[in-house]
Amino acid sequence: MTQDKIKYITGEFWTSKQRQMHSLHYAISYRASFKPELPDFFINKFTNKYDIVGDPFGGRGTTALQSALTERIALSNDVNPLSERIVYPKLHPVSIKEIENRLNEINLNKDIDISIEEDMSMFYHPETYKEIINLKNYLKTHRDNTDRFIEMIAISRLHGHSKGFFSTYTFPQISIPKYRQQKINESRKEYPDYREIKSRIIKKAKETLKSGELEILKNNSNKHILTTNDARNLKDWKDNSVNIIITSPPFLNQVDYIQDNWIENWFCGIINDDLKDKIIQTPNLNEWTQFISDVIYELYRVLVPNGIIAMEVGEVKYQNKILNLDEIILELICSKHHNKQFNVKEIYIQSQQFTKLANCFNVSNNKKGTNTNRILVIEKI
Repeated sequence: MTQDKIKYITGEFWTSKQRQMHSLHYAISYRASFKPELPDFFINKFTNKYDIVGDPFGGRGTTALQSALTERIALSNDVNPLSERIVYPKLHPVSIKEIENRLNEINLNKDIDISIEEDMSMFYHPETYKEIINLKNYLKTHRDNTDRFIEMIAISRLHGHSKGFFSTYTFPQISIPKYRQQKINESRKEYPDYREIKSRIIKKAKETLKSGELEILKNNSNKHILTTNDARNLKDWKDNSVNIIITSPPFLNQVDYIQDNWIENWFCGIINDDLKDKIIQTPNLNEWTQFISDVIYELYRVLVPNGIIAMEVGEVKYQNKILNLDEIILELICSKHHNKQFNVKEIYIQSQQFTKLANCFNVSNNKKGTNTNRILVIEKI
């Protein structure tokens, strides 16, 4: 197999419009996540009902949720346990009434000494912070499906740019450092005001559940498997069991998955230092290529014969040049030991325009960041 024989298919295979799929997909803003239309396209193209769909880089669970909504079985893995805290509630949704009743049972006004807690005064009013800490403490020991859904919604409200969030004005998609938040407060001459959190959780929960279809999710909820392993060693995934992998690995060091989620990790009790040796985010192309090579080798083990990998990558700025990561992976598969195990069927290039949120990060088309979805479709042979 040589690169010149690969079929490239370019076009708009799913809508560029925002928020067109099930409302649960939009429960949480998450850096470097793809649109749910992407896994939906490949699920419908390559699988049947009750097939197993895997994602070794689960993130906010886009592949897993779309798999469940289309009555497939989801395997979702992410080395950061934050992913499991986000994905599990999406696959085990509860009703608004259950959320309201549970919140009425939780006392968020217990007296606590916030001076011994993490200093978050640049983000939260003291009374808001007291409620957050009380909820955080409650969730340490209360873990049924209703509690976990409330936790997921609370995670989504921890920081953002509107009155619907717990924090003063800040970025919704990334957890910025404290010193940067202090500068934002000073430049805007705005400081944290009181934000009551129960009503905000309920409002967001209603938005998140408005699409319904909860019975579809509940019917197969116990069949899905969520794991927190290194993607190079999916030890809880069985040999020859997965029909399709739909995933997006880290794009070199384009995203700092630890720093960008530090507030979410703090709320969930996840220690950032514990993740430093687990999450791969390297600026070294050789290290990144070896990592992807090892991941692909592991995916061969778990795929059924003729199983498919749909791997979404993109173009990144690397050493002052635009680098198409699909070309790196293609060369890897064609030139190394993988070439006897996989066949690159085709590469889809989905053209897209940047969203308003991307423009907030000073990303403009064809200049910085990822401008297209580039999906390698790889078949196990």
